[in-house]
Amino acid sequence: MKRFFAYFTLILFSIAFIIPFLWMVSSSFKIPSDIMRTTFSLIPRNEAGNVYFTLDNYRYAIEYLDTQRLFINTFIVASLNTVINLFLNSLAGYAFAKIEFKGKNRLFKIILTSMMIPGAVMLVPNLLIIRFLGLIDTLAALILPFTMSVYNVFLMRQTFESISVELEEAAMIEGANRFVIFTKIAMPIARPTLVVLAITTFMWNYNNFMWPLMVIDSDSKRTLALGLGNLIQAASGNPEMYPAMIAGSVLMSIPLIIIFIFFQRFIIAGINVGGVKE
Repeated sequence: MKRFFAYFTLILFSIAFIIPFLWMVSSSFKIPSDIMRTTFSLIPRNEAGNVYFTLDNYRYAIEYLDTQRLFINTFIVASLNTVINLFLNSLAGYAFAKIEFKGKNRLFKIILTSMMIPGAVMLVPNLLIIRFLGLIDTLAALILPFTMSVYNVFLMRQTFESISVELEEAAMIEGANRFVIFTKIAMPIARPTLVVLAITTFMWNYNNFMWPLMVIDSDSKRTLALGLGNLIQAASGNPEMYPAMIAGSVLMSIPLIIIFIFFQRFIIAGINVGGVKE
């Protein structure tokens, strides 16, 4: 009975989460008048009850968003930011976990306290720095401020602390230095955590809207989030554009869904990651 109620509860939650997404996908194939109808239907139907699917919404969304350029910009920003972020945060996490230096614990506590500062508070200082560096309206402005993450440093530190001391000492006896131990031993062991952080970091940069809105002016440097924001703004005053807005949302969701499908086993492994047995 416990298992029955557990599965029953999970099924209810699954339905509650998936129905809005199914409605979004269904509405992306509808004409505006059918979206506004009071009757709920996951299958596109006209007033006569006939099933139909239209691709005009996707054609308009692709043309309006200049999808190819936006996808390229977004993937450049998200991919570079993820790679740099993981490398630098892994180095910092390993240093805090395995290297002894004066004031390490105090410095780590100071860094952790910065997590208490809301991200919105840092928007203006970051904007002033980017303007001082002359990087306004460049893709570098979308990468540079987010190459470090206190949360990622903390999680990598916790992961590296689980590595056996004897394993590192054995490597040092064989002549390995700290960087070799970091790249050949620590990083492979931390792979599940790295994959989880890579996915979350990529998704955050992929969906980031506020910061690109502040630093990007030209259409050629826009990201998908900015393009979709412009489409939503245009649709807010024109109900005829609702289906195109929904189609643009579906297009923007597809890469993240594909990433999750292919890497979900790594996400589970990262959640369950534990210490290394001695």
